[in-house]
Amino acid sequence: MEYWGATQLLTDSGLPNYTLGEERFKNKSKDAENTLSASDMAIIISHLLKKYPQVLNTTKVVKSSFVDGKTITPMQNWNWMLKGLSQYDPNYPVDGLKTGTTDAAGACFASTMKKNGRRLVTVVMGAQHASGEDPSRFIQTKKLLKYIFDNYSSKKIKQGFSFASVRRVKVINGKEKSAPVYVKEPTVIWLPKEQQLSDLKVKFSKKEIHAPQISGKTVGRYYLINKPVLNSNKDIAIKATVHQDIKQANLLVRIWNRLFNHQQSSSKKANSSVATAQKDKNFRPYQDPKDLVKAGSWDKKSESKKHPNLTKVKDLWLRVSLKGNRTYIMSGKKPIYTMLSTGGVYHKNKSDTPTGTYHIQPERGDSFYNHKLNEGAKYYVSWKDHGVYLFHSVPTKSDGSIDKKEAKKLGKSQGSHGCIRLSIPDSKWLATTVPVGTKVVIKNN
Repeated sequence: MEYWGATQLLTDSGLPNYTLGEERFKNKSKDAENTLSASDMAIIISHLLKKYPQVLNTTKVVKSSFVDGKTITPMQNWNWMLKGLSQYDPNYPVDGLKTGTTDAAGACFASTMKKNGRRLVTVVMGAQHASGEDPSRFIQTKKLLKYIFDNYSSKKIKQGFSFASVRRVKVINGKEKSAPVYVKEPTVIWLPKEQQLSDLKVKFSKKEIHAPQISGKTVGRYYLINKPVLNSNKDIAIKATVHQDIKQANLLVRIWNRLFNHQQSSSKKANSSVATAQKDKNFRPYQDPKDLVKAGSWDKKSESKKHPNLTKVKDLWLRVSLKGNRTYIMSGKKPIYTMLSTGGVYHKNKSDTPTGTYHIQPERGDSFYNHKLNEGAKYYVSWKDHGVYLFHSVPTKSDGSIDKKEAKKLGKSQGSHGCIRLSIPDSKWLATTVPVGTKVVIKNN
């Protein structure tokens, strides 16, 4: 489950470390317990319900009995929002999922229900728990669900729907230079009530598609801009297809296109390499220090001098230049340490890394691996959405080794999914020493 973004998992029961007895983790305190954000819980629930939907056959059972020989033990579900129990409300027909209570977490409840063809999940943490009869967690869940239903509605995107902003896609080596694309499968999404499908901002996953293509097959994906997926900076994706077979152009035309495109791309690459270096330099708000290492040096400190003691820095804050590929440790108006960095890829002049003012959050650790993105990193600390947007090292592969192809981008170009990448030594130092609450300002320049 660490692949899905979970912060810390110690026990499968959710109870503190000491409950494991002799099997408890010796390097953790006896009172240590699972540490997960609401987002972490929602991710785990999503995987559970997709892979094992039959679990709902158990979670929706209100009452039952366990028979052991002649002993019968009655059971009542602790999910009081089920029909027949004290917090049931026909407006919110939940069929799961899990309650939990510890001293650290308070009263928690993860609910799930089906509405208009989509499954909804809510997560409540830290609700009041004055006694075993306190219904606060369920009251707060109803408030969450009411907010959703008051402000959002489900919209069905039909099979064959065509988004106005992406009617056609360029075709390489086809008899036609472009082809119309359509939604492949019907889907339901939740949107603010005032927003219509025609208002959606959409981009296509590919600049072009290659002939031949078969009608009905997936040719790419629409991305609904600013509609993020759980635990990812990526937008909601919807499969796209074509309604007619796209046939190849004849051999001579394909050979000519290949030669022409190769010459054109080589020329552009040569002309842009020098311009890009100068452009990036112009984007930096501060001049590089003389001891700054060469861009791409992912295994070294960015400066030869010692990392500053952040607990003693006056007016400490962090400044990130996305297009300049630099992160600065600031003391008031003065940069006192410069780090090579890599931010989010740009799409139509907008970075996958959000700009604005944020603050360092409690979530941090030595490593993680995101199975969905097939990418991990060492030494991370969160600055937005509690574990979603991080400062972390250059990427690692599934075996923990450095992805050197991506690491070479450090200080040169953008390449992340939204996080800020740093060198191994810089990320370790920052993740272990930067105080929670430190201001982080992220700008394009």
